[in-house]
Amino acid sequence: MSTASGAAQARHQIDVKRATAHTRWMLCLIPWLLLASLLWPLLSHLDHADADRLPPAIGWVIATLTALQGLGATTAVAYSIGRARHSATLIGAMAAVTLLELALLPWAHDVGLLDSTRSLIPASIMVALPLSFALSSAMGRRAYTAMAVGESVLAGGAVLVADRAAAPAVLAFTAATWVVIGSLMRSSMWFLTVLWQLNAAREAQTRLVIAEERLRFARDLHDVIGSDLSVIALKAELAERLAQAPEARSEMAQVQSLTRGLHNEIREVVNGYRTTDLTTELQGAQAVLEAAGVSCRIHQEGDVPLPQEAQTALGWVVREGVTNVLRHAQASTCTIRLTGTGHGPTRLDIVNDGTGRQTTSEGGNGLAGLVERLAPLGGTVSHGRAAGPTYRLTVHLPRQGNR
Repeated sequence: MSTASGAAQARHQIDVKRATAHTRWMLCLIPWLLLASLLWPLLSHLDHADADRLPPAIGWVIATLTALQGLGATTAVAYSIGRARHSATLIGAMAAVTLLELALLPWAHDVGLLDSTRSLIPASIMVALPLSFALSSAMGRRAYTAMAVGESVLAGGAVLVADRAAAPAVLAFTAATWVVIGSLMRSSMWFLTVLWQLNAAREAQTRLVIAEERLRFARDLHDVIGSDLSVIALKAELAERLAQAPEARSEMAQVQSLTRGLHNEIREVVNGYRTTDLTTELQGAQAVLEAAGVSCRIHQEGDVPLPQEAQTALGWVVREGVTNVLRHAQASTCTIRLTGTGHGPTRLDIVNDGTGRQTTSEGGNGLAGLVERLAPLGGTVSHGRAAGPTYRLTVHLPRQGNR
């Protein structure tokens, strides 16, 4: 991903903490706004109530009950958004306050505090608010519906005792309160849950990308260092044997060249910029095998250059195949045949007459790495004993022009 596209994606990513905090504050503010708007019709009737039957500081009593309701509702929101389970104490306390307020509705109407439908409806909604906030996320849909019906019927029944005409409206508005609060809380929690899951998926994706990059780096180091160090070891052995011969200086010069090349390759692998030229790899493989005493023949058919990604993948195949021959095959001859062009399928065969036990290098990491490299190109790898005393490594790549 380019830096520009990465920056653009980062700007469009949702800040999970900010979105969670915004939703929390919005849901905590809603019950207080509703309670404040519903409290005004009740307080406006204080002048019309029977002052002799009202307890002292009735306004403070109403305000205290309202504050308890708001505190219970916001606490329920905090539990829900904090992904914690509601405590039985909280739900029990709000249920007790709700029952107390339901019991006070007939008395409030009798003393004139709630003398009409205009004041009974806000009062019934206020009664339903805290418990609906608490139970909307603590209960399943069926249990919540049952509680909504039960509390609405109790509110309607309590008002029925005082004002039969207002009972149907109270029942309807109380039920509507449960529906609205339940929908609000459940939709908000659904939004946050999806957001949390997306954030968790994004973090998991980041971890997977890091792990994949580590695997790629380990695979590249194995393929590059494993192959070249094998050649260096072989060159050093040849130099030791030829120490008294004129060829010793030439062999050690090649060791020095390979060592410098390996240093540059490791640096390129770390930077992720390493590319492979297939022709160079084939020539290098032939030189290495010939130096090791293995007669090598290269057959290349097709003159149209392969795409760079195909050359890179096939270059790794050549490296791994030659490394396998040097380490395990005990071969005397090796044939590398490349068939195909850039406009059609491509096939690479590495055949040797080794009699040794030929396996993938380093416990299977070499050829397993080739399978991973070829998979994005749709390539396949097969290896095993062929006709006669020969071992064959074959790679097929589909046409790359339309990919």
